[in-house]
Amino acid sequence: MIALLLMSALAQAPSDCSKSFAAGLREYERKNLEQALIAFRGAVQCDPKLVQAHLAIADIYAERGNEGEVLAALLQALKIEPNNVLALRAASTLYLKNGLHTKAFQLLETLVVAAPDSADAHADLAAVHAASGNREGAEKEFRRALKLQPDHFPALAGLGNLLARAGDDAVAMPLLRKAAHLQPQAYEGHFLLGSALNRLGQFEEARSELEQASKHGGENEPQVFYQLARAWGGLGKVAERKAALARFSELTKKEKEDIELQRRATTWIDEARRLLQSGDLEAAAARLELAREAKPGDATVLFRLASLNFDLQRFDIAREYVQAAISISPATWLYHYLLGLVERSSHRLADAKASLEVAAKLQPTEAPVFNALGEVLLEQGEQQAAITAFDMAVKVAPDDATFRRNLDSARSPKPRR
Repeated sequence: MIALLLMSALAQAPSDCSKSFAAGLREYERKNLEQALIAFRGAVQCDPKLVQAHLAIADIYAERGNEGEVLAALLQALKIEPNNVLALRAASTLYLKNGLHTKAFQLLETLVVAAPDSADAHADLAAVHAASGNREGAEKEFRRALKLQPDHFPALAGLGNLLARAGDDAVAMPLLRKAAHLQPQAYEGHFLLGSALNRLGQFEEARSELEQASKHGGENEPQVFYQLARAWGGLGKVAERKAALARFSELTKKEKEDIELQRRATTWIDEARRLLQSGDLEAAAARLELAREAKPGDATVLFRLASLNFDLQRFDIAREYVQAAISISPATWLYHYLLGLVERSSHRLADAKASLEVAAKLQPTEAPVFNALGEVLLEQGEQQAAITAFDMAVKVAPDDATFRRNLDSARSPKPRR
């Protein structure tokens, strides 16, 4: 995506904004993803309607596996260009991956109009229709996808499964066999074919396909082992059926436990919020620790923990948590701001300055960031730089008496000793 965006972005962006975008591209090419994100954020701050910068941010977060940030960037792009094909495709894919079919449907209906020759778009729209029980709409879209691309795996597998469930085996089975043959390393094709063969009572071939499914990505999918147990049962293999059912039960139990753990994590976060409002910081921190164990990759939970530990003056722990949050979401200004405050409180002024400068670059409309930067610069003896920072704080928030007082104090000559 990055290479495709380069020329159009530089041509469309105002000169100052294109500099930030170009800097981001250079850092991206060097694999300095954190610096690239910061530069792209700078481009967005300069020109909020620079769609290519939002897409570039999404692209980098996709590489890092941070789906929440990817989706946020894509939705920003779609606010500016509702028919942007790249953003529509990527956002709808994320929604489908997470089971949000209603949200995906809205985007896919737009996408098939914006990109009518996209087999992927029609197949995804068909999958949404199928999930909602609209067989007619699903079949229509699957067939459109196959007309555009006869060897399209998702459309072959999807239409085959749809027809097999409707009892149209004469048409369904060739489609499912073709899908499994096209992508022999994908468990979905083997699973759907094996399930259909089970329904037809062809248990030996079903067993073979389902064992292939378990070897090629379906080893943690409960339904694979449920269908495999059916095949073994049809073959009269009692021990093998029992083993497959045991694996099915094990995986089903784990799924339920994971869902329950996420539900409890949400409860702990809500409890922490109430405890914080009542002033019980220790208890709030304890609840968030439980939530962090359940959601180790949630940057928001890590940031909240860092904030609480900062308030409790546990600066080393606060630093650890906010740095972890930054590693997940490096272009969030608030995380860098908090790290700057932590470092200043720990008397690590050079590190505080660096973090606050990043926060100011990412969010140049936040006066407290410039004020904190000015205070650090004064402590380092950089009076002129401090004046510049305080001046920015006053320009952003002219009615704040504290910022103006800090600026006046920095400008006043210091008495000689």
